[in-house]
Amino acid sequence: MRLLPPELAKIAREELNEFPERIPQDLIILRTWIYQQRHLRARTSADFLIALLRRCRYSLEQTKQRIDDFFTFHSTYPEIVMHRRVTEKILTINRLGIQYFPEFPRCSDHAAIMISRMGDCCPKRYHMREIMAYDSMVMELIALENDNAAIVGICQILDMTNMNVEHAAQLDSGLFRKWWYWTNYCCPLRINVIYCLNAPKEIQNWMTLMKTLHARRETFPPMFMVNSLEELYKYIPQKCLPEEYGGLNGHLHECVSYTEDLLKSYRDYFEDEGNYGTIEPLRRGDIVPYEAEFGAEGSFRKLMID
Repeated sequence: MRLLPPELAKIAREELNEFPERIPQDLIILRTWIYQQRHLRARTSADFLIALLRRCRYSLEQTKQRIDDFFTFHSTYPEIVMHRRVTEKILTINRLGIQYFPEFPRCSDHAAIMISRMGDCCPKRYHMREIMAYDSMVMELIALENDNAAIVGICQILDMTNMNVEHAAQLDSGLFRKWWYWTNYCCPLRINVIYCLNAPKEIQNWMTLMKTLHARRETFPPMFMVNSLEELYKYIPQKCLPEEYGGLNGHLHECVSYTEDLLKSYRDYFEDEGNYGTIEPLRRGDIVPYEAEFGAEGSFRKLMID
């Protein structure tokens, strides 16, 4: 575990209940619990478990639930997290610049910045499922490597310039819901707020519809539509943004290079992913239908908390 700067350590203590002296015992409890779950094949590395503990504000019971949800989702819905390998195609998707994580820029509240530019991806060449696989990989790595992101959370700028109905057509209601389930209940990162920049009218209507359809059963972060950089600056200090967005914190091509180096350094991490997941016939607990959740036939079992 990396030593935190004093200001970030203060936030971790006051907002996440993170006390370094307690972490070894928390890790022992989680690892013991994982080994007791016959159905569960989960990562037990300190970095991975600490990222989830932070996401759950050090609630052990919530962390157990998120661990189970994370690996159950990977086994049950491979269409969302398929191809999670550091292949040339994944690196090519990264070079398109559809997801930027500036290494150094921080918001004024110390949250990390995530800039998504889905309109820069050609829907005829890459399906939204491939983009989701890439996104899930990078978001997981940022949770492991970026302490601001893991502790304070993410401020997402969803730059929808060049996005059109062809992009939205690939993201039907079922796929959208599964992605938001992964983001809310599985991902180690917390998205605090989303700013939708330059969204075409038809895309705004589509996003509003999707949010309305699922808002009753999902926890959505606050979402704001902004139509210009000047309007965005009202929410995010201009100096915190990359230079391409009028800020002072680096260039977007530096973000792409940083993420590519990060992906390559975790090549073995993702190659090892086939060893993890769930074996549902071994799970203990009552069976609960999830047809209402995802519009698909099947079952999902309750997690047993020891």
